[in-house]
Amino acid sequence: MARNFSIKETDVYRIILEELNDNALSSKIEFSMADWMAFGEDAEGNPNGLLINRLSLNGDQLTRFDINTTYDEETYAKSTNSFVAFSVGPLNGEITALNTIKDVVYSPVLTFLVSIDNINVQRAITIALEEVRKRLIQYQRVFNTSYHDLDNLSSTTKIDETLKIIMMSSSIDYGDIFQINGKQYLTYTMALTIQATNFGEFANQQKIYLGVSDILDEGSIEMFLVEPNEWHWGVGRGIESVQLLPDYATVGSTNNKEIKSVIKNKGFAFNMEIQMDFQDSTVGELCKYLYKDSMIETLTNPVCTLKIEMYLYDSTSETYLIDTDLTMTRVMELTQNQPPESISKGEKLVHSLTLAPKYQSS
Repeated sequence: MARNFSIKETDVYRIILEELNDNALSSKIEFSMADWMAFGEDAEGNPNGLLINRLSLNGDQLTRFDINTTYDEETYAKSTNSFVAFSVGPLNGEITALNTIKDVVYSPVLTFLVSIDNINVQRAITIALEEVRKRLIQYQRVFNTSYHDLDNLSSTTKIDETLKIIMMSSSIDYGDIFQINGKQYLTYTMALTIQATNFGEFANQQKIYLGVSDILDEGSIEMFLVEPNEWHWGVGRGIESVQLLPDYATVGSTNNKEIKSVIKNKGFAFNMEIQMDFQDSTVGELCKYLYKDSMIETLTNPVCTLKIEMYLYDSTSETYLIDTDLTMTRVMELTQNQPPESISKGEKLVHSLTLAPKYQSS
């Protein structure tokens, strides 16, 4: 078995740093990994010193914890840029025990040290962090990594590999205000879940569209992009058991006395649960139709068009592109439309939809 590895903890740090600094205020607000410790004590018992160890993944030589000094050799101008120090807690990696498939889930907690003396700066930091937190809710990306070929240590050529990343952020928690050497600080914390793998596809790569024959857009069925809570599908096959007599069995077969299963019918169904919002600008009309349909008894099932798009990663464009071969569009009948279970006040209206293929034209 080849000796290699593909997921490094330093890669996880780089991913976190890249995502934090990908925000609308990145030209003014920079996040940087660091460790810090308050020390000393003034007359009132507050710390009067703050030791910061700014970490660099790129080998940069830095000085102060919150200032990055740059020097322009042409204009002889010196400028400084502030940054926000943050630390990454234990990664707590849970690794799947497989030989060639590398799959690991990390669950670190990020802690941010925020100076709050200037309210405008604090607001900018908060806006930048909230933007990142929103994007990282069920966020998918890829990350290119490389490692040494452990089976050929004399080679200087590294093995390149593309990892798929799924990230999930949590709420931002605000700590207590504390004072160090006359300056006020506040700590923000945000838990993060990161799944990294070199194998497999994710449900994030699917987009589901649903249209009904009663809602038209310029004469054609209007397709609505829906976001189900969950969805699944499957093929059901009805079988009939048959045992072949030895006289009629295949000559020389070692299984001629076994009972065989013969397929007598086959069916396909797609099920999903979607939330109802009658005033939404994108799917409100569809939700109203489904709600009314669930209350009215009819002799026929509504005719729907179901489209499931599949997106695959393209290394050339470094983005996910639709795969037409794996994209399905089918005319279906809505055979079930109801809440998945009893509901009560305080709960959202959710409908469970089951669609089966429509084999006969109306």
